[in-house]
Amino acid sequence: MRKTKLRLVGQSTSAELKREIQATLRQIVIARDGGCFLRNYTNEITPQYRNCGGYRNDGELILQAEHLHTRSNARSFSDNRLVVCVCQRHHIYYKPQHSDEYNGIAKKYIGKKNAKLWEDVKNDYSPHKVDLKLELLALKQEFKKLTQ
Repeated sequence: MRKTKLRLVGQSTSAELKREIQATLRQIVIARDGGCFLRNYTNEITPQYRNCGGYRNDGELILQAEHLHTRSNARSFSDNRLVVCVCQRHHIYYKPQHSDEYNGIAKKYIGKKNAKLWEDVKNDYSPHKVDLKLELLALKQEFKKLTQ
């Protein structure tokens, strides 16, 4: 019988790099999208989910980086073209309950070129090797360009 608790979060260098990549992706999509991307599509959203939601104790809207394709796919793990900024309410409640509607709006938002990339990534089951340090560096440069 195991007497020590299992670690919930890895502490390897790659785990640390992945956490930093995700934090940088979040900064990029918030700066790029200027808030929840669904705020501009209220007429296309199921009425009960038209408003953004999910607020911190200080009243700030909780914004999250939402990967349009699973993060487990190494090919798209750090690709900001397949990540959108979404509020907590839309991410946790609207997307799972109305995924077809959500995905249709997301495809419209990211544009035809990136929607094609999304389809290609969904259909790609081959393994991809990723240099996490290089990916993080590229994302940091992208964020710097966005905020200058």
